[in-house]
Amino acid sequence: MALVGGARRSLSLVQGARCFSSTPAARAVQAPIKIYGIEGRYAHALFSAAASKNLLNEVEADLNMLDVRTGTTFGDFVVNPPANRAEKYRVMEEALTAVKCNEVTRGFFRTVSEQNRARKLQAIIRSYKKLMTAHRGEVQCVVTTAKEPNQQILDQVKTVLGGLVQKNQKIVMDVKVNPSIIGGMVVEVGDRYCDMSTARKIRLLSQSLRDSV
Repeated sequence: MALVGGARRSLSLVQGARCFSSTPAARAVQAPIKIYGIEGRYAHALFSAAASKNLLNEVEADLNMLDVRTGTTFGDFVVNPPANRAEKYRVMEEALTAVKCNEVTRGFFRTVSEQNRARKLQAIIRSYKKLMTAHRGEVQCVVTTAKEPNQQILDQVKTVLGGLVQKNQKIVMDVKVNPSIIGGMVVEVGDRYCDMSTARKIRLLSQSLRDSV
């Protein structure tokens, strides 16, 4: 029974992916990376549908524009819609059309709603954005410093980090300021983490002194 249930859910997702686009049999487009879980499956289906219509960037722009967080009018409506399903779809379609969302985006929201995955919407959107980041060859890097760094330091850091990625990839830096690290910096590149902060050096020195007693 579990196998049958899984097969039904997979078939439902495939059918839903086709609904993202008005093209009856859109050809599956391979995403640059693999994301697992429910959010990953829906994000991959959306990526494939958008790519088949040459609307990858447009769909991403739509998702960036729409606020689906809990507590927002649109987000709460999608997650906790009226009992009347037909009315729900009508209002949602009107809202998405009013802000000029493209057909793939509108189909995506309808499919997620029909398949009762609205509570996964934020995770699905985050996963789609990860696919788009990989599609553009971008590598996200977070640089944390104790105070706002000047442009010269940022350029030097970017040059060094550029040597850690492949030639067809580019570093996209997100600079954060955290006075608690005292000095130095903390760098995160993908799943790699390097703590060169003064706070860490002080912790290590304190630990060494305690161990020597």
